[in-house]
Order: sequence, then structure tokens, then C-alpha cells
Amino acid sequence: MGEHNKQLNNGKNHSADAHHSNLDVMKPFLKFGVGAMSAIGHTLVSIVKSVPRPHGHQDEDNQGRVIKL
Repeated sequence: MGEHNKQLNNGKNHSADAHHSNLDVMKPFLKFGVGAMSAIGHTLVSIVKSVPRPHGHQDEDNQGRVIKL
């Protein structure tokens, strides 16, 4: 029975097993990356929302004037 196990283990690694092992190793890094991208996205959206629009409130006196520098 011991020789039979040795013969089975001498074969090449199956690509499915290697792929599964790689996913197990990479999963924490992928979760961190997705969480970081989500945090960056939410931060950018809140920054864009907080910046005032340039033509939101104009005085009636300055509507027709053009200021040249």
C-alpha cells in the first residue's frame, strides 16, 4: 500500500490544484485591494460633492462683465 501512494504522488501537480492554491494565497490581498479602492472612490465622491459649483450663485451686477487679466 505504501508503494501505491508513492506512485500516485510522483505525478505532476494538476493545474487545478495549483490554481486553487494560488487563489487561497491571493484572496486576502484581493479583499484588501477591493476595500481600498472602495474607500478611495467614496472619498473622491465626497470631495467632488463638497466643492462648490463655479456658476452656482452669481450676482446680477457681474453677469455682463468680462474681466481680462
